[in-house]
Amino acid sequence: MTTLSSLLNDVSNDQVSGSSEIYDKLLDGLQSALAERPKVQEWTDFAVGLSNVKRSMAPVQNVAGSIKVLLLARIPDEQFNGFIKGFLADLRKREAEATGKIANTLVGSYRPAKVVTISYSGTIMGAIEALPKDVKVSVAESLPMGEGAITCRKLMERGYEACLFRDSMAPTEIREADLVITGADGVCPEGVVNKVGTMSMALAAKQHGKPFVVLCSTSKLIPVLQMDAVEGECSSQELKVKEIVFEMTPLDLVTAFITDEGAISGTEMRSRLLRDRSRMSDTECQTC
Repeated sequence: MTTLSSLLNDVSNDQVSGSSEIYDKLLDGLQSALAERPKVQEWTDFAVGLSNVKRSMAPVQNVAGSIKVLLLARIPDEQFNGFIKGFLADLRKREAEATGKIANTLVGSYRPAKVVTISYSGTIMGAIEALPKDVKVSVAESLPMGEGAITCRKLMERGYEACLFRDSMAPTEIREADLVITGADGVCPEGVVNKVGTMSMALAAKQHGKPFVVLCSTSKLIPVLQMDAVEGECSSQELKVKEIVFEMTPLDLVTAFITDEGAISGTEMRSRLLRDRSRMSDTECQTC
């Protein structure tokens, strides 16, 4: 199995890591794959495969789309890997700087005594760690995967006063908070794709007049994103239980997006992404 094939399997099968962590794994894997000097056909197969997994994760789809755009340029085999290398260097530099920039903007904009968040996100962890140590953090359990426990445990290990709460308690927790923050797997004009429960938190924040802020690098922004809710059913005590993993939260519920380029409102974000979409050619839309 080639490094590209192995990487595609790893990304596809990772059901625990956050979007930023999977993106880092993808970039590291692509860097390793360059040592094998893959042929153009191998990159073609990889790009097609990548576009069919993690469809709700904008960074993954952005990488797949960018490779497809390079393929459309019909670059010769002997030069193609050089283009991939330059493309990766730029992405890795921007992503390495993103968490610190996002954290600095958050700290400069908000001084919360209590924060509510959901699921697990490396970007969220970095932002919380930039806040004063006495900030209280409440983390939604984030079923069906339960990643909220990972966030809560890591924060406690690092000396923060953190607690885990049942997803159904979100309105109560948010009523007592100063700030609600969440990461994102993807942001498109239709909304923020993130762990199920995000929209409930956004609605509760609006009801209680609390800022609902999405923290994400610009790698999460994409003009066109295919929603993949990851639906399923299970049985519990002879009852059929419906589950989904991802959902889309409308941008008008977002107080602000904080990215590595600064902070903008949900309305401004929609305008930006629609403008990007309008500039895309038909070919580019098909490769998103």
